[in-house]
Amino acid sequence: MGKTIVSWSPIHGQGAITSNVAALAAYSALTSSKRALITHTQLNYSSLELLFGKQLVTREGFEDAGMAALERLIKSNLLKPNAVMDYTETIYADKLDLLGGSNLEDIIDDKTLKAILNITKDAYDHIWIDAHSGRNSELTRLILSKADLVIVNLPQNRFVLDRFFNGMDFPEELKGRNYIIVISQYDKKSSFTTRKIKRMYKTQAPIFQIPYSQQFKDACNTLNVTEWFYRLHKSTVKDSAASNFRDELENIVKYIHKTLADVDADVEEGEMNDTN
Repeated sequence: MGKTIVSWSPIHGQGAITSNVAALAAYSALTSSKRALITHTQLNYSSLELLFGKQLVTREGFEDAGMAALERLIKSNLLKPNAVMDYTETIYADKLDLLGGSNLEDIIDDKTLKAILNITKDAYDHIWIDAHSGRNSELTRLILSKADLVIVNLPQNRFVLDRFFNGMDFPEELKGRNYIIVISQYDKKSSFTTRKIKRMYKTQAPIFQIPYSQQFKDACNTLNVTEWFYRLHKSTVKDSAASNFRDELENIVKYIHKTLADVDADVEEGEMNDTN
């Protein structure tokens, strides 16, 4: 059974949710043997597809890939786990696929999306989900409550950090769940370091950082994230801005893989206890 990693932020526009999950999923895919899927809960075509340079083509109101295609199979009771990959876009062959949204407005409802996300867990080892920010969406709350791991994306912003750590923007669905905090576009020269944040708010949650990278920003703006990460993975250059960016992603990915492995171990132990 696949594991879900949900990228979320309590606020709109400052958490870099989409670019962070795209970076982590891409790096994870290139450095592990896990078969992964990346998708989102926007329902319609979103910036996630653009980052990887993927375009949805609609022919006379018909889409043969992405959410819309899977919706038709769901409604016909024909969607099987081994068929999901046929309706995705390949990012890295046999490593990372993208399940895109739809160009057709209001074609997919929340119930259908839930069914799609549930069945993808039988088709992939890891499912990376770019979730709606905030807490107003019922679907977001459900996905947070069911996630195997949540990535909480926060900026180096005292006001936003205060609200999250003091509970005003902390969702009930995170209580008792595995989650990590990622400080987006991290500035190491800021007085608000990750160490200070952890000490100041007395949090036990792991805190990581993704530094601002001009090269990654350019890759996003030129819709060339797929190729850029492939080159970054192959690069042997050290002590550069790009290698520092890669090192921070590696720290996060290693932690995520270990946490998900521990989840698997707990499940297996529980199943063994149930049979005794």
